[in-house]
Amino acid sequence: MFSAGIFTLLQSPELKADTYVIDNEHSSIRFSIDHLGISRTTGRFGNISGVFSFDPSRDIATAKTKVFVKTQSIDTNNDKRDALLRGFSFFNVTKHPVAMFKSTSLTQHKSNSKTGRVTGELTLAGHTHTEIFDVEFTGEGRDPWLGYRMGFIAKGSIKRSDYELDFMAGAIGNDVSLEIFVEGVKK
Repeated sequence: MFSAGIFTLLQSPELKADTYVIDNEHSSIRFSIDHLGISRTTGRFGNISGVFSFDPSRDIATAKTKVFVKTQSIDTNNDKRDALLRGFSFFNVTKHPVAMFKSTSLTQHKSNSKTGRVTGELTLAGHTHTEIFDVEFTGEGRDPWLGYRMGFIAKGSIKRSDYELDFMAGAIGNDVSLEIFVEGVKK
């Protein structure tokens, strides 16, 4: 079941592949970052989209996914801070309205494990870097509307300086912890 599970999220759509569309209403990206070395500020991106697919006859390592995030959807529960984050000093959402992650490889931690590691290219604020996330398959099955769904959580961290998001570097940490919660609906 896991082979038809976690690694579904990371395969390019092919003729035989089962394709899943990310359900924005049941998916999100949460983040946290150090503030003044005292605590952590948290937030989320609420508008994500993309696809993942799986062909059970192919090697899991060929899996791929594309995830798109509307940077305008950043929400830290503080309107002034959100406006600053959307502005020129940080995400510059007018110039860079979408961030994208495109996977390049996936490894399974152990045979039949529900965990693995995904590597891919993250494009954020006009800069692209390779990032690695731990991923965990969370479930799959029929929904009440006779559809089929699959979910996973990916966790990792990125350095904001890699994407030239280094405004207020002394007050705000460089390492951004990310948790990506995805639920997809089979097409």
